[in-house]
Amino acid sequence: MVAAVVSLGTSMWADGVKDGWYDGTAIAFAVLLVITVTAFSDYKQSLQFRRLNEEKGDIQLTVVRGGRQKIVSIFDPVAGDIVPLSLGGQVPADGIMVEGHSLSIDESAMIGKSDPVMKDRNTPFLLSGCKVEDGQGSMLVTGVHIHTEWGQIMASISKDTGEETPLQVQLNGVATFIGKVGLSVAVLVFLIFFTQ
Repeated sequence: MVAAVVSLGTSMWADGVKDGWYDGTAIAFAVLLVITVTAFSDYKQSLQFRRLNEEKGDIQLTVVRGGRQKIVSIFDPVAGDIVPLSLGGQVPADGIMVEGHSLSIDESAMIGKSDPVMKDRNTPFLLSGCKVEDGQGSMLVTGVHIHTEWGQIMASISKDTGEETPLQVQLNGVATFIGKVGLSVAVLVFLIFFTQ
């Protein structure tokens, strides 16, 4: 924008107001165009990122509530629900295994050990967010949301650490590249018009 003002002033001084306004106006238009396109692109990408984050976590699961089967979001089980667990599924809340056959759980997200943990009558406790590695079974939900081990951990740390996701880093890189190209074009246009 400084280049546009300088170009506008020098061109109007050299060529007069009638003919001198073209160069500076062209540079200002190019800069504003790049800023507008970059801002619009960033805004659209931010909206798409939010929408993807909302959709990816909403998994439907079947629970037995009050003696009847019901399909609910993974975020909506309540204490007392019986939730079937199967290979590849996620433990939706903290609970106790009611029954199971060769039920093996990946608790690495909670305890850091990468070895699957076998669940049986001696070790029936299941933690929210863990994955079912093998087998099948069912669990009685005992804690949900903030009342789970995962919820307690998340409550103890800041919700927004300021860290960007890999997608946000890539999108910022693209926006920065577009901004640099736009600035380069504006400088080039300024230099071409200024040297003539």
